[in-house]
Amino acid sequence: MTDTQKDGQHSPASEQTPQTAIPSDEAWPEPWLRALDDPSLMLASSNTTFQRGVEYATAGVVEITHEEPLPQPALCARVHGSLPYLTKVWIEADAIAGHCSCPHADDGRFCKHQVAVALIWRERLGGQPTQVDEDTHKRLKASAARANTARQKHQALHDFLHAQPARALADKLLELAHRDREVDRELQQWHKLSALAQTPKTLKPLITEILASGRDFIGWNESHLYVRRAEAVLPLLLQARKDAPKEAPSLCLHALRRIWRTLEHADDSSGEIGDLCEAIRQQWLLSLQAAGPQPASFGAKLLQAQLDDPLGNIDASSVKTAIGKSAYESYRRTLAMRWREAKDALRAAKAELPSKGGNGPKTRRRSVFVFSSTPPHIREHEMALDTLERLHLAQLEADGDLDTALALLREDLCDASAYVKAVEFLERHGRLREALVQAEQGLKAFPDDWQLQDHALHGYERDGWTREALTLRRRQFDTRPDVLAYQRVLKAGQEDGQDMAALRQSLHEDLAARETAQAAQLPSGRLSRQGASALAGVRNVSVRADILCHEKRWAEVCAVVQSPAVCQNTVLVKIAERLPSDYDSQALDMLLRIFHSTMPHATSPYREELALVAQISKRMSPAQYAAWLAKLHVDYKAKRNFIRDLPTP
Repeated sequence: MTDTQKDGQHSPASEQTPQTAIPSDEAWPEPWLRALDDPSLMLASSNTTFQRGVEYATAGVVEITHEEPLPQPALCARVHGSLPYLTKVWIEADAIAGHCSCPHADDGRFCKHQVAVALIWRERLGGQPTQVDEDTHKRLKASAARANTARQKHQALHDFLHAQPARALADKLLELAHRDREVDRELQQWHKLSALAQTPKTLKPLITEILASGRDFIGWNESHLYVRRAEAVLPLLLQARKDAPKEAPSLCLHALRRIWRTLEHADDSSGEIGDLCEAIRQQWLLSLQAAGPQPASFGAKLLQAQLDDPLGNIDASSVKTAIGKSAYESYRRTLAMRWREAKDALRAAKAELPSKGGNGPKTRRRSVFVFSSTPPHIREHEMALDTLERLHLAQLEADGDLDTALALLREDLCDASAYVKAVEFLERHGRLREALVQAEQGLKAFPDDWQLQDHALHGYERDGWTREALTLRRRQFDTRPDVLAYQRVLKAGQEDGQDMAALRQSLHEDLAARETAQAAQLPSGRLSRQGASALAGVRNVSVRADILCHEKRWAEVCAVVQSPAVCQNTVLVKIAERLPSDYDSQALDMLLRIFHSTMPHATSPYREELALVAQISKRMSPAQYAAWLAKLHVDYKAKRNFIRDLPTP
């Protein structure tokens, strides 16, 4: 008996897949081996997914189909889950990578099937076998037996059907079609495909029928059946490209439009319909290459296809060479003209709006008329312009016409976002000095825009303009003071050679002045007149206390938060947690202050309040804590769940 068997553990994967260690002269780099260890696989997936992968790896449901050797090793397998899934794993940038045909892996996630294949791969390379306990081993063996039985039944059915005469099979298919609408539909399509002369004229209505949804809406659980049926369009498009290359692009575009229409009325959570859209788009690209240069009129059709594409996958630059110079120049002119028309239409629509809000469109909300900020027809114009501008800029960038693209962006700098687009365009193309100048111009017009401030700061810090960076960091801190903004000001001051003690003092004085100014303002909102009057003149020291806590200036922070000053409970808790033992009494005062302010409004299950009790216990002596708990039982006896969950002293 082996040591493994003595421990009650097994490695069933070794029973299914032979151990094949790689030769020593072809040993993997150490990082590649680490990519297959448990922590790496957990990081690539998740703890739950990893455990499910272990079960699959040890259940004997991984069927190795192909192994690719060094220098680019990979392992391909068929994993028999609820359905057979094709799975492949490989090493990329010293980490595990892969893909799988299961829905869980559609968005790039590392699924349980990939984990299982990676574990089998590790064992084949002579690594640590995947092991589970005795109970799990028995359960997995039963699962593997059921999967094997299902495969045997499927093979038996396969053999039986192939042995039947054609007439018997035909009668059975007709019987099934009579009972099942989807089966009838697929058989009808099969019949038409075999009976029709496959010309573009006859294929177009057939493609329309194949890609039609057949219902008002396709649910997420119905998309797989739709795609399985609609995939019949792909061999038709392939055949059209071979038999009628000149007409094939139009036929492919028709297929795209039909499936786009279906996609608009479907829940494609699995992404299967989107994948079929991409497969048809690839057929369209291949058909354009086979057809050769297109007439000039194709330029307008290409633009309209881009505008109709709900997925945004139609890229003009990818077909530029295939469609020829004449069609592409027509596309450029049409796009520029449509963009200009959309821009002019938006300006005209805005010009027609009343100069004052009194005559604007109204909506009724809670018996009070409010004026809509953007009328629906204006939003439609804006959306159309955004789409055309995105396409126009992409075309100009792809053609290397950067100056024209920049002129387009600078044409209407009416808001901060327009400046940001221009700055980001310049940065993207390495024109960094121009980007900084553009950001500074934007800040003059919109000084409070944080995106423009960040772009300007990036330029200042990159080019060594330390004084300008410090000034802007200080402005950000004055606008929204917090610990992060404080740290950034100090870093900028250090880069500029400032006296750091004086800079810190200045920042804290500014915070104190801000607190005084805010305290002088009478609070508004839902407070009663008495409540607002009680808070008037009270300083909120939350920001300054948080900064002092971060700097571990304990004496100062304890002095700042003393009543009647107001400090957020979250900040007080942070301070109390971090105060050293020398400040036990101050920390205890803060925690009790929070506790007594929250308890009157607390409700079951009292998690936060009980956590406070636990923290308070660390700052009290045993006798003091016991007396305090006894008092809690008296003061809050009405809160029975709280009393029940209190710890014993």
